[in-house]
Amino acid sequence: MPAISMTTRARDEAQEAVARVYFPHRLAVLEEGAGFAMSLAAVTLGSVSAGLLAYSGEVSLETGELETGYEVNVPLDGDLRTWTGHADVCVSPQVAAVYRPDGRTRLHGWAGGGRLFGLKIERDALESAVAELSDRPVRAVVPLEPRLDLRSPAGRQWWALARSLVALVEEPEGPLASPMVTRPLARTVLVSLLHALDHPYRDAMAVRPAAPRSSTVREAVELLEAEPATPWTVADLARRVGVGTRALQDGFARHVGETPTAYLRQVRLRRAHADLVAADPAWTSVTEVAARWGFTHTGRFAGEYRRRYGCAPSETLRRA
Repeated sequence: MPAISMTTRARDEAQEAVARVYFPHRLAVLEEGAGFAMSLAAVTLGSVSAGLLAYSGEVSLETGELETGYEVNVPLDGDLRTWTGHADVCVSPQVAAVYRPDGRTRLHGWAGGGRLFGLKIERDALESAVAELSDRPVRAVVPLEPRLDLRSPAGRQWWALARSLVALVEEPEGPLASPMVTRPLARTVLVSLLHALDHPYRDAMAVRPAAPRSSTVREAVELLEAEPATPWTVADLARRVGVGTRALQDGFARHVGETPTAYLRQVRLRRAHADLVAADPAWTSVTEVAARWGFTHTGRFAGEYRRRYGCAPSETLRRA
């Protein structure tokens, strides 16, 4: 998981660093005498880059057509005026701006300081996800609406997920950094965004697909049992067994009684239990075992473990 964290007072260095994470742009400092500074912290999770960006004074950023990606910007404090290439949007902690690959963009603000959360999604990744979720070919830019109200039910749910990426940027070596967590998390944030925004494929995404055969679901279950350490997404698993993502989810609901993600979590819980039974408590901690199997919140892990095994994971470790 490549990560970057930097602060600079040099305009050219700031422009080059932000371009590496997001898009080439022209940076204009509008308060020359105020003492320019920029800070950037970002992580790259495959086809998704998430970062926190701040400037010390009033600046403007202008890009050409984004071409290779889509972007979502959310100020964590303060307001910013932006042109998404298709609409003027005043972004705030309650309203996100959404940018498409087929438009030049402008961003103007930071007179009062403040941080901006920026999410860049590679164009191929987003358009492949739309095609997969809608079962329709995508041959052009997906015309996502240019703003997302984070106070709406769908916006609130998306922002709750995206805030996990904010936490990851702030602590890139923390428990969320496990590949078993980051890859499915990035995929979930992307899919949730596609369901939250208006676009021509949205209705097709809501149509229930034909359920796969029970043998296909069984094959998927066997893969999860055989490879629980793989950072599976539902899309990966569906591709491996040759069905669509929504069809596989429907098949699991019918034949397994839970989602593929929930089933995988139970497999990993069993593996964590086995590790605790076999571990030497002098050399191993519950937190270490939980993180090894993708459980980033030790309190929730302990609760799930107690419900499954009737005791705390620390008790199992002590008895080892």
